[in-house]
Amino acid sequence: MFKETDKKFQETDKKFQETDRQFKETDKKFRETEKEIQETKEIVKETSRKVEETSRNIDKMREEIRESDKKYRELADQFTSTIGHIAEGLMEPEAVRIFQEAGFDIDRYHRNMKKKNKQNQNEMEVDLVMLNCTLAIVVEIKTDCRRKDIDHFLRQMPKFRNLFPEFRDKEILAAVAALSYDRDAANYAHEQGLLVISTTDGDNFTLEPSDRKSLKRF
Repeated sequence: MFKETDKKFQETDKKFQETDRQFKETDKKFRETEKEIQETKEIVKETSRKVEETSRNIDKMREEIRESDKKYRELADQFTSTIGHIAEGLMEPEAVRIFQEAGFDIDRYHRNMKKKNKQNQNEMEVDLVMLNCTLAIVVEIKTDCRRKDIDHFLRQMPKFRNLFPEFRDKEILAAVAALSYDRDAANYAHEQGLLVISTTDGDNFTLEPSDRKSLKRF
């Protein structure tokens, strides 16, 4: 009986040893898993840091792009404004001569006339008005005139008589003057009843022939 008890004890001890071994292996695997989890956390943390850094860099790049775009638009506006002033500077000294040679009895002109609304915003801006005692010719000056420029000018012109009451008693005509015309813009302006002023040899302005009866009155 003692032998049997000893045998059972040995078997039980063996089982305990096996259980202990398995426990140690499980504990080892647990520590390894915990280590892997910690490493994964570190990787996630580092990845998150890089994502945040990349996001900040992207935001910075976007801001730089917006700033560059703003500066480009400012330069483009300045360039356009400068070219516009050049066109006006070329046109204005020749204005009286151009219209007088075309048979219009012009004796004076006004430049850069503006009217603002109650919100103090430009309601209409006129580049040039050629005058005599009975006639006013409103001139829109462009560097490169397109059909949409003509359409915009035509939409503005009905306001002229009311916004500038000093010219209400005059016959009012309209003209476009440009260093160049896009495609059929000059013909389009003629069709709309406008006087058309263009350049010859790049620096001399001339008034293109037009039937005065077909000119639009405003």
